[in-house]
Amino acid sequence: MALMKFDKFYPDYRDASTNDGFDVDSLKHFSVYAADDDKVGSVNDILVDIQDGRIRYFVVDTGFWFFGKKVLLPVGRARINDRDERIYVDGMTKDQVESLPNFDELDKVDYDYEEQVRGVYRLAGISPGRVTDQKRSKAFGTKTSQNRDNYR
Repeated sequence: MALMKFDKFYPDYRDASTNDGFDVDSLKHFSVYAADDDKVGSVNDILVDIQDGRIRYFVVDTGFWFFGKKVLLPVGRARINDRDERIYVDGMTKDQVESLPNFDELDKVDYDYEEQVRGVYRLAGISPGRVTDQKRSKAFGTKTSQNRDNYR
């Protein structure tokens, strides 16, 4: 599956008017929290599946927590809290975040890489989260079907 950064896939997204006031850029600075309210990083970027235009991953910059490592958080595993500008990954510990493979180049995200990411989330026993805002759920198209090519 081919992925692309959100702003490259939708270059005019800032100019598009939305009736619901949804602003994708605001997500790029949300803090990301694991279990026990442990902050593990912040959203650095957003990746889109080029086949269907749906958001697949948040790129999480772990900052000084793990020596500047960036990791992928599947959007279907995220629980978004708009009011507090936070994204939660319930059931995930800091140690499990640290064990996620480093994300450094978009062109290296292939099936094997995604399987490494999936493996960590499977070990954590994390079930797909739910988006708190119905409008966001509709915008992201976060279905919880799971198969080899789709894991939202």
